[in-house]
Amino acid sequence: MNEFRITRSKDIGLYINDEQLFGVTEFRARSEYGRYPIYEYLSGEPHAVVNSKNTYELHLTVLSLFHYAVTQESGFTLSVTDGDTVYRYDGCTVVSSSRGVKAGKYVVDEFVIAATAMRKQVQENAG
Repeated sequence: MNEFRITRSKDIGLYINDEQLFGVTEFRARSEYGRYPIYEYLSGEPHAVVNSKNTYELHLTVLSLFHYAVTQESGFTLSVTDGDTVYRYDGCTVVSSSRGVKAGKYVVDEFVIAATAMRKQVQENAG
């Protein structure tokens, strides 16, 4: 399992399709390998475990002052730019959303997003 977490940064840009997100207070991305156990005939213990496709789970927390209608669509792309590196999560679908209200704090919307694929691109000589 790998986890990528952004809490605060001015140098990080988040985009849904080509629209930049503002008011993001937290972003987390986690990937997990799917595993399939292989059993021998008449055996209760697995003989081996085969790794399969990765699954990606994204957590996005934004100020609720903003409304992102694009997150209600399925199959969108969420991009994270960090300098000259771009992480693209394709085939994104909102799994769940909730609104958090705490006394003396900002009202935030939290989204859990499932992605089907992730690509990492490094742009050399960008700028």
